[in-house]
Amino acid sequence: MTKRDPIEELKAALTDKLHIDLRKNPIHLKKEGNAIIIDGVVDGIALKKRALFIAMGLQGVSGVIDRLKVKPSTTMSDAEIKDHLTDTLTGEPTLQSCDIKTEVHDGVVDIEGIVPSLSHKRLAGALAWWIPGTKDVINSLEVAPQEDDSDDEVEDALRIALEKDRLVDASGITVLARNWVVTLSGSVGSDAEKNAAEEDAWYIWGVNDVVNNLVVRPAGAQRVP
Repeated sequence: MTKRDPIEELKAALTDKLHIDLRKNPIHLKKEGNAIIIDGVVDGIALKKRALFIAMGLQGVSGVIDRLKVKPSTTMSDAEIKDHLTDTLTGEPTLQSCDIKTEVHDGVVDIEGIVPSLSHKRLAGALAWWIPGTKDVINSLEVAPQEDDSDDEVEDALRIALEKDRLVDASGITVLARNWVVTLSGSVGSDAEKNAAEEDAWYIWGVNDVVNNLVVRPAGAQRVP
């Protein structure tokens, strides 16, 4: 039986499963021992995370070195991203007492420090992703005292993020997390709102996949309370 090349297998999966045109969106793949280095730019957070999980599941691959970035919605300098993020974190009441430090290099945001809960860690990460020039977020925040993680915790953190997202009406959205997979159901007012809610779910640290079952209400329709 011929041993499959994980690089070629991953290229095929990126094309066939994620529909990424590798000619227009070049993603550079390289083996380093039994690990794969993924470097490049994709159009959204969902593509980034799904590409990483596909790579992690390949036979013979023991690790993935993530250098994959998301194409930003706005071009911003590192200094501009850092200033916006500092203002955002200091303006968030639940994070004002937290010891959070930020660094930005080539659009990649690294947040470090200590927060009192996993919800604080996840909210800070989502806020970093919301800065329009952000290309990636490395969430290195430490939770002290340590806290057991769970699907319930993921649900709670995502509900908080949805309620704070000005692009989303969280009142019509139901969140369910099972085995780190989030399912969104309910109704929203537009395709843009549906996409924003899904992106918020992907932005939550620890989420492995998102199933978006949100229904867009017809124009002029009223949501039932």
